[in-house]
Amino acid sequence: MDGAGLVFTPATPFFAAAIAILHGRCFDDPWPETAAREILAMPGVFCLIAGDDDDDDGGGEDDAAAFVICRMAADECEIISIGVVPERRRTGIATALLAAAITRAHGMGAKNVFLEVAADNKAAEGLYRRQGFAETGRRVDYYRRHNGRVDAIVLAREL
Repeated sequence: MDGAGLVFTPATPFFAAAIAILHGRCFDDPWPETAAREILAMPGVFCLIAGDDDDDDGGGEDDAAAFVICRMAADECEIISIGVVPERRRTGIATALLAAAITRAHGMGAKNVFLEVAADNKAAEGLYRRQGFAETGRRVDYYRRHNGRVDAIVLAREL
């Protein structure tokens, strides 16, 4: 899949339960619904949910496969979280979703986009590097794992 056949639905705090469920399917340390609601309500935050565009319901949260949450501040965009459900990984959804988020951020005036990725998540790091992101820093022992902690690599890209 190259992103064709996907619908990107903007999500508001009303979608907090769906985001919490998606986050839980994507990550080992899921957000509770209250945290998702608080993040989605923050100033400058936008969220996109990726789902299949089928003729039955038009896609959206019912068949959600991925999400991205971003925060705009001045001319910068931070990608707070991006996740794809395990059964849909390596299908091009993350690439399409990242491109949609960057396009939206650029349209909102962003000149730079940055994010953090776990040092042990080589697939995600590779995706970001293929999309022009470069390492700008590191946060030691940032992410919790069942067997300890792992660094966060800070990546950035100019638009």
